[in-house]
Amino acid sequence: MAATNIPVRFTEEKYATKQEVAKELNIHFIDSIWSTILAYRSNFNRYLTLRTIENNRLTFCSCPTVADKVNIIERKLNNSFISYSKIVSNQRDYTYLRNYYLGESLKGLAKEYDLDVTNEYLRTIISGELKEINPSHKILLNYYNALLYIENAYVNSIDENFIAEIYCRLLDVEELTSFYRTTEDKHPENRVIIDRIYTAAPVSSIEPLMNTLFDFIKNGSVSFAVKALVAYYYINYVKPFPKHNDEIALLTAKGIFAHNSLSSFGVLLPLETLLCENVEKIAKMFVEVQKTSDITYFVNYGISIIDSLCDEIANHIANLNATSLKADFFKEDEDAVLNPQEESEVTEETSQAEVIEEPVVEPVSKKVETKKVKLTPVEQEIAVTYIPTVLDEKEACRLEQHLLELDPSLKKGEAKFYARHCTLGKKYTIAQYKKAIGCVYETARTSMDHLAELGYYRKEQLKNKYVYSPIPRK
Repeated sequence: MAATNIPVRFTEEKYATKQEVAKELNIHFIDSIWSTILAYRSNFNRYLTLRTIENNRLTFCSCPTVADKVNIIERKLNNSFISYSKIVSNQRDYTYLRNYYLGESLKGLAKEYDLDVTNEYLRTIISGELKEINPSHKILLNYYNALLYIENAYVNSIDENFIAEIYCRLLDVEELTSFYRTTEDKHPENRVIIDRIYTAAPVSSIEPLMNTLFDFIKNGSVSFAVKALVAYYYINYVKPFPKHNDEIALLTAKGIFAHNSLSSFGVLLPLETLLCENVEKIAKMFVEVQKTSDITYFVNYGISIIDSLCDEIANHIANLNATSLKADFFKEDEDAVLNPQEESEVTEETSQAEVIEEPVVEPVSKKVETKKVKLTPVEQEIAVTYIPTVLDEKEACRLEQHLLELDPSLKKGEAKFYARHCTLGKKYTIAQYKKAIGCVYETARTSMDHLAELGYYRKEQLKNKYVYSPIPRK
């Protein structure tokens, strides 16, 4: 392969480390080659607001291949959420799916702690039927309670208070008597002077580093999927707490997914696979990120994990829908078999209706006349003589998904609002967006302005406020 293609090969085809490049090329000294690879990556590097213990900024390489993966995973997550939302009306399927993936989450945690548990045992934890628990299994119950907190409080800001609530549940205490770690990590790696690999941040650095993380979660401009994975790495890097740092990192990542348009569905993603599978591989990635300050190594891997989880969930939901449709089909068929006389009567009445129409339709026509009299605008003196056209929720969901697939620049909340507020002639406000989506005013204002910029609404000033009128679109 030509030397000019090497940067593309080891960035786009495979985001390789320096050691991996040397191994694949079978060359010991690759400094000049590595420099060309870094030069290529620098064209796509984004410098995050997060800093390392040595005060270097973390970078994320948004090269075409990685950027495409991120866009695809966001669409998959949004599509999975839409599919999940559609089965909420079916209580049986919803309960089954929710409990199944909560069980998968607990199963992953049990593997990390090397706990021998059965699916039935995990079910009793989720259902609240567990009467006694082995002390070594208490972490499973505490972790489940933390998941419930995120599921019910996914609109809360992810800050110190959010983390404190999670930590309380993991420790099973009503109130924390201490928060961040106050003792230094005694691991020998932390005493190395050259090429030091930190196993935890110094105590004096914990609070400022965590504050930058909270600011990044709130204001970072990267994709929410990237943000969740970066937060997972960063908490494991800082290790701000005396215990349960792995669990807090994972729960924070789930909180970010839930907080960014996925609501309670974000809690069901069984990301606990990061705790118990390919642990050595992930540890090596964490070391590489420390050495290079390039978070792309871990994000690229994490995206592939989430991608497979989305596919699994999509297949699971599709099977549930197919099973439900099949059950409905056989139920209809069974009703027909159980009521053959009724069916023949209907057939007979239908055939008679072709010859003698009035006796059959007379009762129905009376009902129709009654309704017409009741709803006659003239007699009721109603100013509006028509019912405005609106989409039902099923149609709105279809339009929302169509918009997201058609226009990748649209955010989930923007598509959701527009799909339900696109009647020509009406005027919508920022306050309506804020109430409908459940966000802060500034987010609502930015989103409505973005929709106007994209040509979905016409922005107009009405007295002391702005209103947004839908623009006809093909």
